[in-house]
Amino acid sequence: MHTPLNAQEMPLHKVFSDDFLFTIPSVQRPYSWTTEQAGELLDDLLEFIEHHGITEKNIEQIPEPYFLGSIVLVKGEKPDAEVLDGQQRLTTLTILLSALRSYLPEEYANEIDELIVQRGSRIRKIEDT
Repeated sequence: MHTPLNAQEMPLHKVFSDDFLFTIPSVQRPYSWTTEQAGELLDDLLEFIEHHGITEKNIEQIPEPYFLGSIVLVKGEKPDAEVLDGQQRLTTLTILLSALRSYLPEEYANEIDELIVQRGSRIRKIEDT
């Protein structure tokens, strides 16, 4: 059966939602980014934020999205999504969000927690991750 290819722009908060449960196929190389590559990604994000003057109050009015790069997934209707490309960036963003969560006030940390931790559901047969 032929599966159609679907490409779309997606906000980061959507990628880090319960709509996606990422798995890395065993054929993928292990996580290998060093602090240099992670630092470059963070610097690029911070430069984008500074360039556009992004604040909590104006984040919804930013005229152009941040381009993270391509992330290639194999995904059906369920949240399970196999990562074919973009593993290093997704993993690094998860690490950065986890670190950020530790330094922010509780109300912000809780919101970040919702992005990076999938809560289980007996009804949907989903375990905590």
